[in-house]
Amino acid sequence: MVKSSMQKAILLCLSLFLSVYFTGCVDNSNKNPLVTVTIDPENENNGENGEPISGSFQIELYPDKAPNSVAYFIDFVMNKTYDGFSVTKVNPGHIVQFGDPWMSKQIHTEIEGEFKENGFEGNDIEFKPGTVGLDRFVADDYDSASGDFFIVLSEEAGESFDGKYAAIGEVVSGLELLQQISNIKNLPDYAPVYSLRTLTTTVDLKGVTYEKPITQERRTYPGLNLD
Repeated sequence: MVKSSMQKAILLCLSLFLSVYFTGCVDNSNKNPLVTVTIDPENENNGENGEPISGSFQIELYPDKAPNSVAYFIDFVMNKTYDGFSVTKVNPGHIVQFGDPWMSKQIHTEIEGEFKENGFEGNDIEFKPGTVGLDRFVADDYDSASGDFFIVLSEEAGESFDGKYAAIGEVVSGLELLQQISNIKNLPDYAPVYSLRTLTTTVDLKGVTYEKPITQERRTYPGLNLD
């Protein structure tokens, strides 16, 4: 009986020790926002097994590298702008882009590009597989980012974006889902043949409060130039 009690006491102490040890090993210093994007399973795009593509991926944002761009992205997530956001471009094994070509989200703002070619030196994130960047609505207008974003899936694709687009973070889980999406049937302009969109997009701010982004009135729209 005494032996049994001692064994229980030893096991309890060991359990408490391991609990404290592993808790101490958890990295609580990473306060970067974590975004979870869930794909709407109700779509006509099928994977290799014939079933609709579904699942989720997570993006870790880097506010220390592109503070206003990240704040802009977070604002869209918080306002649910990225819920029901469409996949607009797929290049097999290279890139997946999300956007709003039909203006259903009524995005009327844009921001200055935080990247080297636009005179912003603080953003040194390299475009590599998993890097997330903000697209520009007008290719030669560095300050025309208005909500569309893309994920690079190959080193080859990333080389063409370094220093030319605002990188805001990287995919930390679910990259295989994006690879699957990149391989769906597409048109010559890389637009998906069938509709595929997000269901929900949420963000864990980890207790940090972010200021509203600095924006300007959007100058260009599909089929219209306001300049």
